[in-house]
Amino acid sequence: MKSDYTGIANINGQITDLNEAKVSLSDRGFLFGHSIFETLLIKNGNIISWNYHFDRMKFSCQEAFIQIPNENLLFEWASEAVKENIKKSGVINEKAQLRIIITGGNSFDLIIKKENELLPKSNIIIICRNVSGPTTDNYANGISLKSIPDLRSPALIEIKSCSYLYNLISIEKARLAGFNDALFYNSNNIITESTTSNFIWFNEDLIVRSIAFNGSCLAGVTLSRLISGLKKMKISFDWSELNRTNISSVKGCGIISSIRGILPINQIDDNHFDIQSYKYFFDKLNLALQSEES
Repeated sequence: MKSDYTGIANINGQITDLNEAKVSLSDRGFLFGHSIFETLLIKNGNIISWNYHFDRMKFSCQEAFIQIPNENLLFEWASEAVKENIKKSGVINEKAQLRIIITGGNSFDLIIKKENELLPKSNIIIICRNVSGPTTDNYANGISLKSIPDLRSPALIEIKSCSYLYNLISIEKARLAGFNDALFYNSNNIITESTTSNFIWFNEDLIVRSIAFNGSCLAGVTLSRLISGLKKMKISFDWSELNRTNISSVKGCGIISSIRGILPINQIDDNHFDIQSYKYFFDKLNLALQSEES
């Protein structure tokens, strides 16, 4: 791959190199954060879990008062970006990232200006780039998380909004304290999710658990795929809650997202986890997830 290559952008159907891509200063996503996004895994040139992601995108657009793009056109533009990324980079990476951003259109006014009760035409920004993701050591030995109060707006938790400022602040606070990432907990001391990933855990019974999506965390596409794969492999799953004061009772845990997959956690605050003793179980979880790739 060329050392100066960064990726491909497709903006409203126009393909360009990522480092040359531009959006208007009047774009509502730029001005007000009036935008939603999805991050999809590209594996060996194939888009993974398109239907899951588009369904969540529709929900986010509806909740954020953003015009929903035509699915067939959006898929066509996304596919063009993937093909162009392979062509320009000269490689078919095992893993690449496709980021689709839908903004509320162009306007310097905070109030949405409708015409004939129709929402303004949205801007569609598609970015495709090769990514390395976590290191082999991260997958083998895990990462550390610092628990941080979840002070995000409750109205945005279920929307895949581009408003990630508090997430960014939380990651930096965690890193300043010597951790890799942050783990949110709510006002009831219940663990919800990481800054960019869902959170799963298991105890000695080897039942995989996660907090329910409704109002607590983002409805994760990759977690939904994992649950389906676990059912096929006859591994139990349960919607549950984990109080921050009971973390020491957990035998294993991880974060899960489209690009990372399942990433084991070796430490949360002062609590340490023996990843090696449960490596066989993490391997089974990864097989369950891989069985649902489509």
